[in-house]
Amino acid sequence: MTSQPSGWGEQPGPPVREISRRGFLRRAVGVGVGLLTLQFLGGTILFLWPNLKGGLGDPNLAIGSAADIASQQPEWVRGLPFIYNKARLFIINVPAGKSRVEGTGEEFADPGMDIVALYRKCPHLGCNIPQLCDRSLWFECLCHGSKYTILGEKRAGPAPRGMDRFAHRIENGAYVVDTSVKITGPPIGTETYDTRDTEAIEHCAA
Repeated sequence: MTSQPSGWGEQPGPPVREISRRGFLRRAVGVGVGLLTLQFLGGTILFLWPNLKGGLGDPNLAIGSAADIASQQPEWVRGLPFIYNKARLFIINVPAGKSRVEGTGEEFADPGMDIVALYRKCPHLGCNIPQLCDRSLWFECLCHGSKYTILGEKRAGPAPRGMDRFAHRIENGAYVVDTSVKITGPPIGTETYDTRDTEAIEHCAA
């Protein structure tokens, strides 16, 4: 072990345990970048985290009664899907929807449990599926052309399956949807209703 001779005089450079101006600036920039990163990550997590008070992830999402839905979307009794934006849902009045597709003109004010709560997120790449196409009376994703019947069964396009959906029940006369558990859409080839040839009808999406 050696020691520095005292005769060498004062050595250049910052004193021991002191930080240079350059070092201070580097640390300040590092702290600032770290804080910005934490803020970004926090905002991202809050944005992506399910809204447990009224959207995805809620096992008790109250939609309202059939009359409530019809008051907001009068065409629901004639088969036009009701859009519930908070959870990206289509609420399908099944008998009225079939009547709309078949052109019988029948109205169904209260279908009871005969509804379907479809997820509007396209199973292909997650685009938001728009309202029912008024030409084909199918759901048609405008991003890549996947097409689904009013019951969410896939008929054309690159999607790997039909539209996902959620379980529902009726409590005190109102529809309640469990959006905490997503039910995978029906596999390709499922044809329980509306087997029209996609090439024989006019579409909204290419």
